[in-house]
Amino acid sequence: MGEIKKEIEKYLKKHKYCVLCTCSNDDSRATSVRYEVGTDLMVIIYSENYTKKFKLLKKNKKVALALHNQSMPYKGLQLWGTAEVVTPEDPRHFEYLPKRAKKSEKIREACKVLNLILVKPERIVMLGQLSSLGRYLLWTKDKRGKEKESAVNTPLEMSKL
Repeated sequence: MGEIKKEIEKYLKKHKYCVLCTCSNDDSRATSVRYEVGTDLMVIIYSENYTKKFKLLKKNKKVALALHNQSMPYKGLQLWGTAEVVTPEDPRHFEYLPKRAKKSEKIREACKVLNLILVKPERIVMLGQLSSLGRYLLWTKDKRGKEKESAVNTPLEMSKL
């Protein structure tokens, strides 16, 4: 695993909430959601299965996530990727539940109203003001699964990546 991917994973694991952005045609939605990090930077989002975001995801699987901290040094992250919905009827649902739900029948029962959204990242940009690697960290994964990492120090350099 590259240094930038490690930094991104560490930042994602440090937080539990992000904003999920979905859209279809002229209809868009940004929703605060709880998440956990799976393997290979996959983000696992937990959400009630009756919300509008699922209607949008049926039409367009492309999503964006955003998160930030408010303390200094300021850091933020944007992620673009493809979402897959896992319903409670799907045998994989239990596999992706949080560890505490797997250990508690009560929590597991409460999770039966949750759909899971598995977001497989394709591009991640992280702003890290004091990162030794660079101010802007970029991680991408192409359709063949090849990963690429870059680090730059100015917004102008970032715009060229």
